[in-house]
Amino acid sequence: FVVIDLSAGPCTYGKIETEEGSVSPRTLPRIRSILFPGGLASVSNRATHDNFMGHLAALVATTVEHVIAPDVRFETVDLTTRLLIPIIILQNHNRYNIMVKGHNYSIDIEAIEAEVKKLVHDDQEVVIIGGSHALHHHEKLAIAVSKAMRGHSLQETKRDGRFHVHTKTYLDGAILKEEMERSADVLAAGLLEMADPSLSNKFFLRQQHWMDESENSTDSVLKHKPLWASYNSKVGKDKKKKKQKKKGDLHPTYGTRVIPVFVLSLADVDPQLMMEDESFVWTGNDVVIVLEHQSPNIPLSYVSETERRHAIPSQAQRHIVAGLASAVGGLSAPYEKASHVHERPVVNWLWAAGCHPFGPFSNTSRISQMLQDVALRNTIYARVDSALRTIRDTSEAVQSFAAEYLKTPLGEPVKGKKNKSTTELWLEKFYKKTTNLPEPFPHELVERLEKYL
Repeated sequence: FVVIDLSAGPCTYGKIETEEGSVSPRTLPRIRSILFPGGLASVSNRATHDNFMGHLAALVATTVEHVIAPDVRFETVDLTTRLLIPIIILQNHNRYNIMVKGHNYSIDIEAIEAEVKKLVHDDQEVVIIGGSHALHHHEKLAIAVSKAMRGHSLQETKRDGRFHVHTKTYLDGAILKEEMERSADVLAAGLLEMADPSLSNKFFLRQQHWMDESENSTDSVLKHKPLWASYNSKVGKDKKKKKQKKKGDLHPTYGTRVIPVFVLSLADVDPQLMMEDESFVWTGNDVVIVLEHQSPNIPLSYVSETERRHAIPSQAQRHIVAGLASAVGGLSAPYEKASHVHERPVVNWLWAAGCHPFGPFSNTSRISQMLQDVALRNTIYARVDSALRTIRDTSEAVQSFAAEYLKTPLGEPVKGKKNKSTTELWLEKFYKKTTNLPEPFPHELVERLEKYL
């Protein structure tokens, strides 16, 4: 459910020095416009009942667009029966482990699994495993983390009223994704082998133990090969050459979808380190990357009333749930909406507060029932849209083939307009007298042919 309390407030919150999406006392229609249509100085004489109902209708329409029927962030047609989510902790220290329970920075895998199961259909099996890896044992990933460090200049207004320029370091998730997605399956298989060896054979195909050496690499995370690479071609020269069977190859089995969650637990980094857009999570359609470190609270460029919002970099639970909600359920943040006019997402911070894990104004690691319904609808939308696209492509292929090769039973080309519309079915050609024959085909014959096809 959604609650809009017109008698509460007024309140003010949003992003500092940015007008878009900010919430002010005039964002919601005030109920006093009905009680005192012209009695208060702050209310104009035109604030009548009709204006109030118009503002209320616009508010309901915005609610539908952002909360009830929002945009689909990732359109994924997931027909698999198994969903494997490995939570891989990559840390550059031995000071603490967020997998250990009982601390403020600990993550609860059981709670994450319970939230993910709400986003999938009933007959899909969900397995979530977790494990820690030392970042210095995987040099390729350590290099990727170092390459993904970026800096940008930021202008802020201080108390003296002047702009002050300073450089801020952030972690670029897109660069990390390019390097990390190749090693996800190997790390996931190792974690699954330690958790449950029987499930390991169910989720992954392997020729040898996953830690065995591969062909050309000494790095244990670069042994993943695509599924089709294990089948050698038997055409041409490949028949004569006997290729040695490669060891250590690993790939997911059919019917399995793997969505890795990389949690970077870093120490001795910039205390203000975040990812782009002042976030701690980067989400793709097949991977989630979360940043975690034990620095003090970081002030954000968001304000609520007279206080500035702060981010807690040591708590990764909410960001993991937010990333999986987008990757698995296709959920977008309730305050974002795609705009074809602006060619970018536009924000409305009115919906930033609520029972969801997105954004700087949220403080929960749960997903509301309304967003669960949205995730299940997104699955239906993706499947129907994929089927319609396939039908349209097939219909266009049939139309183009019929336009080029369709002939009469006597071998004469069917005459007509060359630029035919795609809606004109090729069976309709038999109804029309467009050939040199004396009569077209009888309608009964064409109907029988249509039923047969």
